[in-house]
Amino acid sequence: MTSPELSETSLDRITLEMTSTLDLGAVLESITRGLVEDFGVALARVWLAEAGDGVLHLRASSGLSTRIDGTYARVPIGTRKIGRIAETREALATNDVANDDRIADQAWARANGLVSFAGWPLTVRGSLQGVLATFARRPLTEDERARMSLFARQAAIAIENARLFAKVGVLEERLRAENAYLRSEVAGSDADAATMLGQCDGMSATLAEVRKVAPTTTTVLVQGETGTGKELVARALHELGARRSGPLVRVNCAALTPSLVESELFGHEKGAFTGAVQRRLGRFELADGGTLLLDEVGELPLELQPKLLRVLQEQEFERLGGTRPVRVDVRIVSSTNRDLAKAVEEGRFRQDLFFRLAVFTIHVPPLRERRSDCATLAGAFLRQHARRLGKPLTDIAPRAMDRLLAYSWPGNVRELANVIERAAIVSTGTVLGEDDLPPLAGPAVGVADSGAASQVAEGTLESVERAHIMRVLERAGWVIEGKSGAATILGVAPSTLRSRMTQLGIRRSSS
Repeated sequence: MTSPELSETSLDRITLEMTSTLDLGAVLESITRGLVEDFGVALARVWLAEAGDGVLHLRASSGLSTRIDGTYARVPIGTRKIGRIAETREALATNDVANDDRIADQAWARANGLVSFAGWPLTVRGSLQGVLATFARRPLTEDERARMSLFARQAAIAIENARLFAKVGVLEERLRAENAYLRSEVAGSDADAATMLGQCDGMSATLAEVRKVAPTTTTVLVQGETGTGKELVARALHELGARRSGPLVRVNCAALTPSLVESELFGHEKGAFTGAVQRRLGRFELADGGTLLLDEVGELPLELQPKLLRVLQEQEFERLGGTRPVRVDVRIVSSTNRDLAKAVEEGRFRQDLFFRLAVFTIHVPPLRERRSDCATLAGAFLRQHARRLGKPLTDIAPRAMDRLLAYSWPGNVRELANVIERAAIVSTGTVLGEDDLPPLAGPAVGVADSGAASQVAEGTLESVERAHIMRVLERAGWVIEGKSGAATILGVAPSTLRSRMTQLGIRRSSS
């Protein structure tokens, strides 16, 4: 049997190691690994209590079994010997596990030659952090138990400190994310406000749906063509809901490569891959207590969809390169310009994930279906850009307005905003004239070529989008980036445009 002197020295060494870091994973590993390697127990485990769920979660295990899943992965407080230790806040110990009725797995203990069991509550100022438990192939003396009781109190403090440090890191990253989001929100606030203007039946129905579902925690899918204002609808769902005081975090699934999506959503641990020099929180952790917008969720790689489904079902995930589950409380709002039901039929999107995302679906109508709102929107955009540019523009000439009303707007409200901005830049008077408008890339409605316009309007969403992107690319000389590039004209990021070109099979002819 290990002498008390050796035990005391071993515990001191373990204590020094666990208090020399503020990384929770490292603290837990130093506790369990140290007790096995230095103190001589056969199995050491730590369960942690999570806020408010009444369950102990196995977070570290060393010795006979290092698995953290299975029967003992989640132990409700008050059940089994581990749960009773947490409930009573009292230690439990025996040097006769093979014959002690408090030990439920006596056959397993005998098969592994185990003699003693000891478990201690991990508490700090009356707050339960978790439970530390050990099995050993030798009896533990009263002196060793007393030292272990003191060690458990020190371990609880180390765990609490690591948790508090992690919370500070999360808050800092959330603050940075929220600041970045607020900056973009302020920059586009006038345009966003204008996007929601209009009294047409389609937009009124959309706003009514937003008001109905916003106060709930229901998962919402916002569908609509590119440029219709889906992100603004998502923002309204957040601001009108009970989570308005929490963060609203957006991730553009279409702008991320498959290799980056997992790290972006779930975060990564230090050393998870080349270049991961420190731990990074994912968007789910940043959105904890608030809303996460999965923009263009239809572009999410198929291999990552099961992980997203798990988060929706269990509100739990693991960081890339991590082994410990991370629990979050997040409302999911997703948006897409794709027909996800069709994607499910074609095997490009999981059916179970689709059902989870589309509990409540909101459709944002395209501008061609809210033509009566076009004049209102154009006027709002003109006032916005005139104010920003310092120009005395006050109105739009009738002939210019006729051209705007006759156009089919395949790029929707975003395209209208861009057209008005370009016109405002070149205009020299107080009224925006017809000559100030740039050439409109698509067919008009209600003019000589109305048949072609109807053909485009009645085509599939993908065919309309493909035709519009092709026209803009040709107009921009197939230049994607820059002030005169196709991405700027379309009002999207260059990476998003390249992604859509690949998906739609758009390539420049070699001729």
